[in-house]
Amino acid sequence: MADRVRVLCAHDYVLMQDSCPGCDHEAETPHQVDPVRVVPAWTSTPHTRCRRCSLRPSDRIHTKGSTR
Repeated sequence: MADRVRVLCAHDYVLMQDSCPGCDHEAETPHQVDPVRVVPAWTSTPHTRCRRCSLRPSDRIHTKGSTR
């Protein structure tokens, strides 16, 4: 089995694996999306997530250009 690349969130935790207090906070605060592709250990399917909050890029918390 090939080694998987561990993608870190903006707060230096492993995205879609570790619990990150920074991502939890940013998931409740509007911000610009920082998309990254992640293949978590529990699947071979790639997922696109925001590096700042671990939510999908289409989530409504993401702003377009600037915060309100």
